[in-house]
Order: sequence, then C-alpha cells, then structure tokens
Amino acid sequence: MGADRLIRASAVAGILASALWVVALIVEYQFALRPPGDGSDLYKADQAAFLLAEAGYLAMLIGLYRAHPGGHRWFGRAAIGLWIMGIAAILLALILGLFRVEAVFLLPIGGLGQLLGSILTAVAVMRARRWTGWRRFTPAIWTAYFLFSAVSVIAAIPVLTIPAGAPSPRAPNPVLEGVWQGAWFLLSLALYIEAGRASMARLERAKKVEGPALQGGPLDC
Repeated sequence: MGADRLIRASAVAGILASALWVVALIVEYQFALRPPGDGSDLYKADQAAFLLAEAGYLAMLIGLYRAHPGGHRWFGRAAIGLWIMGIAAILLALILGLFRVEAVFLLPIGGLGQLLGSILTAVAVMRARRWTGWRRFTPAIWTAYFLFSAVSVIAAIPVLTIPAGAPSPRAPNPVLEGVWQGAWFLLSLALYIEAGRASMARLERAKKVEGPALQGGPLDC
C-alpha cells in the first residue's frame, strides 16, 4: 500500500505542477518576463516556479514508471525511462538558467527524449491494456499535442507561435503552451485514478485470500 500512496502522491505533484505552470506563464507574459529576462527578483521567482513545475512533472513520470501502465517488460520500462530522461534534461537546463548558465545542448536532448519517450509510452500503454477507459489514451493525447506544438514551432505558424530568443526562431504562444499543461493534468489525473483502482483491486484480492483462512481457523483448532 505504501507504493500506491507514493504513486498517487506523484500524480498529485503532476496535477499541482500543471496549475503552477499556468500561473507562472500568466505572470511571465503579464510582466514581460520572458527569457533572458531582466534579472529582477520577480523574474527569478517566475523561473523558479517553472522549475518547480518541471520537477513536479518529473516526479509524476517517476510515479508513472513505478505504476507500470505499459507492463512489466523492458519495452514499457524503457519507454517511460526515456521520457523521464527528456524531462530531466529540461529540468537541468532550467536549473542552470537560474545561474545564468546557458545549456542549449540540453534542449534538443530534452525534446527528443520527450518525443520518443512519450510515443513509445503511448504504444506500450495501449498494448498492455492495464489502464482502462479514457485513461488509457492520455499518454497518446499528450504525445499528439506535443507533436502538434512542435510542428507549429517548426513551421512558424503565426497564429500559434511567437518570436523567441536565439537559437530558437519561434516559440509556442501562451495559449498553445497553456493548453499543453492540460495534457499534463489529464495524464496526472489518469495516474491518480488508476493507482487508486490498483490499490483497491489488491485489497479485494487480499480479502478473498484472508476470508476463507479466517473462516477455517476455528475448525482447525
């Protein structure tokens, strides 16, 4: 049961992270704090909020890894592990950014890790069928939106993107980036619900095993 609590706690971290990212995004555009920023305390606090949210997403993915929605075999484990590596690279870049250290090389690593990891995770979860209902499709929903955002940036679609600092020519506009957090929220919520279902299923199995043993106890005395 302790493992289930940790998984659900990681899911809550992901849910809170999606809300925190949206708040930080609103502050960023409201007060013109887009990187490289002005070095003010507000800018640093806003970047710290993004960093904390990214850490929440990393915690959620670690919980996802422990939940094994793609099965216990190497494919499901490797898929989520690759996704974790991508988020870890982005998180490290944000940490270094707080100290004015540019780590541009981490961004493509993070992007590729997220792309390949989420695609493979979506396939693994769909194949394993351990998650049920709409929750089984949440990794695929996240992947589809990530691909849509990436294509929008690469194609420099004016309605969906805005100018960005070097070396990136464009960046997602605040609406596109904000909706992306909705995909994170759905994935985190799915993890929370499925962890609860798994916990209840194990409890029911334990009751079925213990029930006959308790009933047979007096007869054996």
